[in-house]
Amino acid sequence: MAHIELSDVEVSYPVYSTGRQRSILTFAAHRASFGRVAREVGQIPTVDALNGISFELKEGDRLAVMGRNGSGKSTLLKVCSGLILPDRGKVSLQGTRASILSLGSSLDPDKSGVENVEMIGQLLGVSRKERKLLLEDVADFTELADFLHLPVRTYSSGMTVRLLFALATSVERDILVVDEVIGAGDALFVEKAAKRVRAMFDRAKILVLATHSGDIAAQLCNQALWIHGGRPIMSGAPAEVWNAYIDQRPPLEAVA
Repeated sequence: MAHIELSDVEVSYPVYSTGRQRSILTFAAHRASFGRVAREVGQIPTVDALNGISFELKEGDRLAVMGRNGSGKSTLLKVCSGLILPDRGKVSLQGTRASILSLGSSLDPDKSGVENVEMIGQLLGVSRKERKLLLEDVADFTELADFLHLPVRTYSSGMTVRLLFALATSVERDILVVDEVIGAGDALFVEKAAKRVRAMFDRAKILVLATHSGDIAAQLCNQALWIHGGRPIMSGAPAEVWNAYIDQRPPLEAVA
């Protein structure tokens, strides 16, 4: 059974530096994190990436995470992937997970698309016979044709996203976590991705997606969370949350 539950989750990152660099790095971290810099034992500045995040996702839930760059979206996705543990609060993850957290992640740029499919298929424990079917599925979804035989470093960002998304969704997993790289795809890709995700959810899965697009959130998700400065601002239906986010309500100064 797929399940994600976060309760008052907090994550902080230390900012290490020499004495000469400290004032400059602290200032930069303060600006980049919307002022979320504190000093802990030993005078080491820390950035509060997440603060007070709580939600529960059950089978069939598809959550869009919205917010400005540096708001904590990527950190939240790493928590949902099980890649990092919170400093405070509780996280409960049940089910197998697949994630796309950066453009080109897990791909070998010097290998062809076909070779990357073979390599990742082996890492996922896909049998030789099933890897042939995996390649056929990836080729059909991505429509990369002859590009699948070229090195991945020759791909555009949109082509890379198509390959990553196809691989992440071709082997059945209970939870799929995707960073905003999906926005690098064109309108046709987003439509195909939405159709593929809906097919996945016929088998009751969980999706957590960071996005800067209201259209993508509406197509792929049934709920949304807006965070700012690592704190939750609003949750609800994707269209409702997106409109509030665009209008910048409530006043962000209250939580920065």
